[in-house]
Parts: sequence; structure tokens; C-alpha cells
Amino acid sequence: MKNYASEILEYVYKKIFGEETTPLIRSFIRDFQVVAIGSGIGTFLGLIFQVLAGRILGPSEYGLFSLVQSVAMFLYVPMLLGFNTAMVKYNSEKEDIGRQTRIISTAFIIVISLTVISSALYFLFRSHFVRMFSVSDNLFYLAIIFAVLFTLYTIATEIVRSLFKMKILAICQFAYPTIMLSVFLLFVLTKPILSFKSVVYSTFFAYGAVSIVLLTVFLRKYLKLSFSKEWAGTLSKYSLFALTGVISCAIYANIDKILINKYMTTTDLGIYKAYYLSSINLAGLFSMAFNMVFFPTASKYENKRMLFHKINKLVPYIIVIGLPLILVCEFVILKFYGKQYYLNPLWLILFAIAGIIVVIDGLYGWFFNSISNKGVGLTAFAAAVLASVNFGLNFILIPLIGIAACVVSVIISFAICITIELLLGKRYLLGYHK
Repeated sequence: MKNYASEILEYVYKKIFGEETTPLIRSFIRDFQVVAIGSGIGTFLGLIFQVLAGRILGPSEYGLFSLVQSVAMFLYVPMLLGFNTAMVKYNSEKEDIGRQTRIISTAFIIVISLTVISSALYFLFRSHFVRMFSVSDNLFYLAIIFAVLFTLYTIATEIVRSLFKMKILAICQFAYPTIMLSVFLLFVLTKPILSFKSVVYSTFFAYGAVSIVLLTVFLRKYLKLSFSKEWAGTLSKYSLFALTGVISCAIYANIDKILINKYMTTTDLGIYKAYYLSSINLAGLFSMAFNMVFFPTASKYENKRMLFHKINKLVPYIIVIGLPLILVCEFVILKFYGKQYYLNPLWLILFAIAGIIVVIDGLYGWFFNSISNKGVGLTAFAAAVLASVNFGLNFILIPLIGIAACVVSVIISFAICITIELLLGKRYLLGYHK
């Protein structure tokens, strides 16, 4: 039976790049199809979950859920420290089960150890973190649990990704939102009054269930009680380069929510969350599905200069097709959220532009991450500048112009980041021979 989707994608590839597909490109297309199907269905179910949560809870309680999530995204950084990215990088380079088992086992032991240590420190210095994030003790406890479960889910799915088990990865992309939505609907049917905790607990259950099944059923043979000092050193070197990018990502992806909560209200935060999810987050989810396959494939791709030129050709298509598509999605999704999440035409346009810029940055960022330690160092530097500019703009502008400040900050900071990646990246590629 013919795979018409593959034929269409190969035809599009030939039209855009003016060349025949290679075995590696055809393999990429097949893997991307699998992940895209799982991610597409998962994204749709995830949107239903988010829209129902926002509509049923209202902007204030929905804002509290967003706050728990944002604080957790800061707390999980010391638990992973970029070891997941390093693991994917080296695991995808060579299909050798012995080597892969050593890499996976070593990375997993390191991440679990970091998670235990980080959690203990968070509980020990709870009062300091509570003041820093301007949250209650109970909300902070929920954020710690969220961070732990998210870390476990991330390392489990990244192991799958590094092994090119794309069918299993696609199932995960489908299973996670399905479980989350099912648990939340159970809350809706059994509880007369719902709070943000219903959404948080649904998320907990989904992260935990998928992680446990992956680690105990599908990945058990790769997880051994063996620690390789050699691979620990190699992974640590790469993760140190990646760490700046991870920290920067935590800042620019979440500082806006933290500052909205500090200077405005949780209702404003809930409204911002709805706009963010229907534009930047939605674009990011589809971009993530592409990059899940793109990064390990690019790590194998020998001619990096040629790949860079292909990305440059692809970017205009992303802008022309993506911008109107995000605008339509925003409008439709926000309508489903309900009247409490009012439509602002200027915000719709700004958020759509921001969504496209985030996608383009992710594409260039993962490309340079696939090259070497210098490549990931370049993206880490660009991300550090991005985070600094984003934080500064949000800190100054949110008290003055509110929610609009956040999306303007995203557009400016990501545009600067892409400029840095292109200017320094071109110079680096001129001296790159592999």
C-alpha cells in the first residue's frame, strides 16, 4: 500500500530544495510522519484539556495553574542540567546497544541523583523560594512535585527519542494528554466545585503514568545499575554548554507569568495563558514534533553547511504559511475559551508574530546544537542574551503596559537571538569541515 503522505512530503521537499531525497531524508520523513500523527492528536486533546480547564475554572483559577507550572519550570532545571540533551546527542550518533545502554544508564543515574538533591534543597530552603516567586507554601509544594514528575517524564521520553523509537514516542505524545483529559473529566463529573488543583493533579497523573510505563516496560533493558565515569565526563561537558540554554529557556518561557502574578492579578495571568497557549505554545508544540526528529537526524547529517542552507530556504515558507494559520487558530481557540477571555485584535497579531519567531529560533537552535560543543555553546550564548533582554523588558514594561509587554518582549528578544545565531553561526560554519 502506498504511503501518500510520504510521497507528498517528498514532493514538497523536491519543490522547496530543488533536489532528490536521500535515504537519510526519506528516513527523516518517515520518522516525522509517525511523530507528527501522535503529536497532532496529542496537541488536539491537550487543547481540549486546556480550553475546558480555562472555561470551567475561569481566568483566576486557570492563572493559578499557570503559576504552578511556571514555578515548576524553574525548579526542574537543576534536576536535569541539560543531561537529557547530551544523552540524545551522543545516543543518536551511533546505533550500538552496548554504548547506548552505558549512556542511558549513566545519564539516568545522574538525573535521579540531581532530582533527589534538588528536591531536598527546595524543602530545606522553602521560605526563601516562596518569597522569591511570590507564592504560597502549598502552591510551592505542588510546583516541586510538578518539577519532579516533569523531569521523570522528560528523561523517559528523551531516552525513547535518542533511540529513534519514534512509534513509541508518538504513542507517548498521544497517551499523555489522553490520560490528563480523562482524569480531569473525572474530576468534573464527580466534584461539584473545581479548583486549579484539579488541573494540577490531572497533569501529575499523566506525567507519572507515562513515565512509569516507559521506564518499566519499554526501556527496562537499557537501564542498568552501572555508571560509566567516561560517559559521565563526556555528558557533563556537553551538558555544561547546554545548561546556559536550559536556564535561559526557563527564564524567558516563564518569567513573564511570574511577573504578571507579581504586578497584576491571577485573572490577568489566566487570560495571558489562554493567548499564549493558542499561539506561541501551539506553534511550539508543532515545532517540537519536528525538532524531536530533526535534532537526532541532524546529528547524523555530515554536511552541516548544506543543511544550514536548506533551513534558510525553509524559513520563508514557515512565515508565509504559519502566520495566517496561527491567527486563525488563535481566534477559534479563544472563542472556545469563552467571553471571560476577551479578544484583542492587536494582541492576536502580536502573539501570532511571536509564535512564528519562536518556531524559527527553535529550528536554528537545534541545528547548531547538533554540530558540536561549540555549536551548543553558540546557542547557549544566544539564549543567555535572549533571556537577559526578555527579563529586562518584562520587568520594565509589565507594570507600564501589562500583558502586551510580555508578547513584545518575546518578539524583540527572540529576534535578537536569531540574529546572533545567524551572524556567529555563519562564521562558525565557514571553519567547520564535517
